Amino acid sequence: MSTYRHRGLRYQVYRSQARKLALEAFCRSQRLLGPGLDVDKLCFEPIGHRAVEALQRWDEQTHHFPWEEVPRWTDCDLKGFDLSLWSARELCGLCYASPRQSRRCIKIILLEGNPGPGNPLRGLVASLSLLAVAEYARMLKYSRIEVQQPDPGAEPLYQSLGFVRDSAGSLVIPVAAMSQQRTFHISEVPMSYSKDSRKAALIKRYTAQAIALAGEITDQQWHFLEVGFKEGLEKEPGGKLAGPRSGPIDYEWSTAAVK
Repeated sequence: MSTYRHRGLRYQVYRSQARKLALEAFCRSQRLLGPGLDVDKLCFEPIGHRAVEALQRWDEQTHHFPWEEVPRWTDCDLKGFDLSLWSARELCGLCYASPRQSRRCIKIILLEGNPGPGNPLRGLVASLSLLAVAEYARMLKYSRIEVQQPDPGAEPLYQSLGFVRDSAGSLVIPVAAMSQQRTFHISEVPMSYSKDSRKAALIKRYTAQAIALAGEITDQQWHFLEVGFKEGLEKEPGGKLAGPRSGPIDYEWSTAAVK
């Protein structure tokens, strides 16, 4: 397996585990859950053809970003993070984040919620996306999250979540460290394994690594959920939450972004 594909598999596993851990944390927050929200129907997935098809059922007035391009973006941007939020067959929200060329900050590039009144996760799209992005950031050992081009209507929500404007004017939040540092040792995968066996062994290794790096859910992540449940319906606009208001979306992936 080439070094490039080796790295790609690592980040693929990290993305999968970040979604899984975020969903598990959300489902454990029973004390916060409102009536009528069935956690057994919830699913955090990558953005694929199913999400693109479901997107067509959203309100025609919604500002749709080019979500159909996400699979190509993740092929080029190995550390990119994609997330689709589901309740049964209902697509509730979409998020794409990437470090771009940074080695310490992951940036929420696009964030959009289903604006329909029947969205089961209405008011929770930003909080749940941030919950998953924070898991992924800890796996990458990144120290902060930035929302690029936040929608002005969503800024009060981001402030409640803990974001502030830095000296450069960027909307950022530090990534809280895990409450308890785990020590772990993961043995190397022998080169003598067959290709399939080696891939399976690498997946097992990267999964253990991702879980150890993520650690337990932090107080910061609990705060994200509390804000979502208590303030989300009031402060989260339907539809676009982050991304360009007009014009093309600029993606300039470079080798520096994936090292």
